[in-house]
Amino acid sequence: MFLPLSRKSRAFTLIELLVVVAIISILAAILFPVFARARENARRASCLSNLKQMGLAMMMYVQDYDETYPETIVRVTTGTPASAMPDGVFWVSGYIFWPQLLYPYHQNIQMFWCPSSSISYTGASTSKHVPGNGQYGANSLLMPTDYVSTVKLASVQSAATTYAFMDWGTYSATWYQAVTSSGNVYYMPGMGQIGGSCSSITTTTNIPDCQSGRHFDGLNVAFADGHAKWLKGSVVMAESKKCHNGTSSSSGCPADQSAWNPMS
Repeated sequence: MFLPLSRKSRAFTLIELLVVVAIISILAAILFPVFARARENARRASCLSNLKQMGLAMMMYVQDYDETYPETIVRVTTGTPASAMPDGVFWVSGYIFWPQLLYPYHQNIQMFWCPSSSISYTGASTSKHVPGNGQYGANSLLMPTDYVSTVKLASVQSAATTYAFMDWGTYSATWYQAVTSSGNVYYMPGMGQIGGSCSSITTTTNIPDCQSGRHFDGLNVAFADGHAKWLKGSVVMAESKKCHNGTSSSSGCPADQSAWNPMS
């Protein structure tokens, strides 16, 4: 009795394997950027949600304080314990920052961290990382420091078009810094790729933030009436150039009409 002949085992040839690898490589090259863009879209949406919550907290603050916008920083008495700070932490000894002023209205410090920012900052008087730099900045014309006159809601000519908070290199956003950086953290994210100068940025984590930005060539911005939306960086820079008179002066925006200027 004869046994049947065994079937020959079948395997992939080298050419077939190379073809499969090539197809997978092509698909990966096509899909990875799509996945990366989808992930950044999610981060941008989360960041925009942060700005919306900030806008809501700001308006609650305005109503509680005789229709006065919060200040960028407020001095406190030397020796004030950290437990007396709105978030229980001293960022810099002797000062309360605008995110801390808004903190009692939402009790969520994570709201002040941009999910697309890789910058971390440690407060000068604490080892804890705080959102002082590399996250969001407040328009210094709408929310000046405590040694400048505060701004009333009634004095803002167009709250729906006046900048309040936005993606920024530090806690204070000043109009002329959207054209030329004025220090290691004083810049608009992404300004380098739309004609701005990042020449004064030296920290390695801040350089790409200044050059390339965070959200597809744009910024998330909250306005003085509390609403928020995404804007192209070129739009914010154009509004800055309406103010820019060839000097880096922090005295104010001399333009008649600019989204930076609450009085225009």
